[in-house]
Amino acid sequence: MTTNAEAAVLTILKRQAPQTFEDLMALSGLSASQVLLVVDQLSRAGTVVLSKSGPDYSVALGGT
Repeated sequence: MTTNAEAAVLTILKRQAPQTFEDLMALSGLSASQVLLVVDQLSRAGTVVLSKSGPDYSVALGGT
């Protein structure tokens, strides 16, 4: 079951990825803790992948 927060993050990533956590917060209107929780859950499921990009992490859609 996909939550509204998950759907918001996935929609953003489908339009343009990768995105930083800050970008995801700004574009989705979610709080930092909401974005972290959603990305953690989606990452564990293999739906998104994290990569280090300089001092930041970026989030992109995974292979599943």
